[in-house]
Amino acid sequence: MTESLLILLRRVLTNEYGALRRRLALRFGSLEFASEVLHDAWIRLDRIGDGVPGAAVHNPKAYLYRIALNIAADHKRGDQRRLLQSEVDLLCRQAEQELDPAHIAEARSELKALALAIDELPERRRAIFIAARIEELPHQVVADRFGVTVRIVDREIRAAFEHFSKVLNKKHLPRRGPRPAKSS
Repeated sequence: MTESLLILLRRVLTNEYGALRRRLALRFGSLEFASEVLHDAWIRLDRIGDGVPGAAVHNPKAYLYRIALNIAADHKRGDQRRLLQSEVDLLCRQAEQELDPAHIAEARSELKALALAIDELPERRRAIFIAARIEELPHQVVADRFGVTVRIVDREIRAAFEHFSKVLNKKHLPRRGPRPAKSS
């Protein structure tokens, strides 16, 4: 942007400030928000720099209004991403619970019990379970690797989970990790 174009846009923004502010306030329902957007537009003019050739701006007032609308859209998107204080408090409480020594000890104990339960599986079932759930291979790839059908892979995984449920005294284990890729 040439120096004269920057001066022109700033002059138009200064001269048309009231009209632009009213127009933005009508559109967004707040004079304060409109003022904030126009203030940011003034600052953005410096950052635009040489990005716009002078010949490209035929209507400076419309150009400024478009800049203001883009800034307003940025603000609205930013507002939608902000968390409420209650959400922040909840996240902090969850983080504290995860760092609780008793919680960590319990998780380690469950992990050891699960590792023992995996070791108790028959060799083929353990290998199929590890390939499908830990290595996250598609069931078709696992079936090809072990020379079985996809249906047998599904049965072996289901049997492994039933074994884990019995060993860990739970009705069902919560599913962890991504689902296996669908195979045809």
